[in-house]
Amino acid sequence: MNNHFDQKFEVLLLDDSAEDRELYKRRLQAVSGVEFAIEEASNVQDAQEMSRQGNFDCYIVDYGLPDSTGFEFMQEILSKNKENGGNAAIIVVTGQGSEELASQAFKMGAHEYLTKKSVSNGFFGRPVLSAIERAQLTAQLEDFRNRLETSNQALSEFTHTAAHDLKSPLRRISSYCEILMEDAAERLNNEDKETLERMMVNAKRMQHLVNSLLSYSLINHEEEEAEEVNLQKLVEAVVDEYDPQITEVGAQIIIGDLPVIGAYKLRLRQLFSNLISNALKYVGDKDPVIEITAVQDDDAVRISVKDNGKGIAKEMHPLIFKDFKRLHTNEEIEGTGLGLSICKKIAQLHGGRLWVESEEGEGATFHFTLRPV
Repeated sequence: MNNHFDQKFEVLLLDDSAEDRELYKRRLQAVSGVEFAIEEASNVQDAQEMSRQGNFDCYIVDYGLPDSTGFEFMQEILSKNKENGGNAAIIVVTGQGSEELASQAFKMGAHEYLTKKSVSNGFFGRPVLSAIERAQLTAQLEDFRNRLETSNQALSEFTHTAAHDLKSPLRRISSYCEILMEDAAERLNNEDKETLERMMVNAKRMQHLVNSLLSYSLINHEEEEAEEVNLQKLVEAVVDEYDPQITEVGAQIIIGDLPVIGAYKLRLRQLFSNLISNALKYVGDKDPVIEITAVQDDDAVRISVKDNGKGIAKEMHPLIFKDFKRLHTNEEIEGTGLGLSICKKIAQLHGGRLWVESEEGEGATFHFTLRPV
């Protein structure tokens, strides 16, 4: 616990018993190095008025009150915390403690639950300090989380805008190169033609990277309505799109029984497309076989995309899901290093995760879990 010396906390005591309020004050004043500015209320109406007029660091609330339950007042304070970004701690005290009441208090958002007997025995000052500290830390974490979300959203929007704005000039560069290659072919020597060809290749790579960046940013930037998705039909449609590549490498695609699940259809289409595309790119010496299966895994569905291709060395497993991380050069195998990062984000969007089982030369199996959304 942090050092509380030289700190002052505003506390509101809500209890209809003057004797109990006096006991609470004595217990708090006995805590060394900390000053408590204490105000008292004997009923909810007075406590509500005092709460509206000032901000308290801690509310100590008796559960059994003549005009209401302490939980009703507690709910009001929790709403105030949420609306104003407050960090007030709430401590519920009861004369007849029970596990049911304690569970209800914590579920509602109380930071501590004490019996009056424990207070009489001296167990009060330190639990109050701990509750105040937890409440303040929780508020700080929530603030950091909100700021991080805002920052991530701004970064996503910047990436989306920048990638979108790059598409037009890249298309023009590719078009001008093609026009030059066609219209000025007779005037160009071999070295000029090779230069143009390299420009066209790199422009297309850049276009592919820009498209990947757009896909990456759209996962969080663009909203999509969840719907019932027939994974069987979805995968069959993706496989049809890759028919030229499948024919080129002579791959066999085996699709198991895949379920219907509440999901983001466009995102899942992209996930399956990326994994199938990778399996077709990283074929090995064997006749390529790609198998797509599903099993129920507790409250989620686990999908597996298995191939018998080049495989991935175990020490590289943690690296392949990082942004822009590639195991091969573009001269060896085309790619941007964002495909698996996108897949990972899509799995997380569905409350799941993505991982790989593979050894170099032994193929790879990518697993991901999906929870209905």
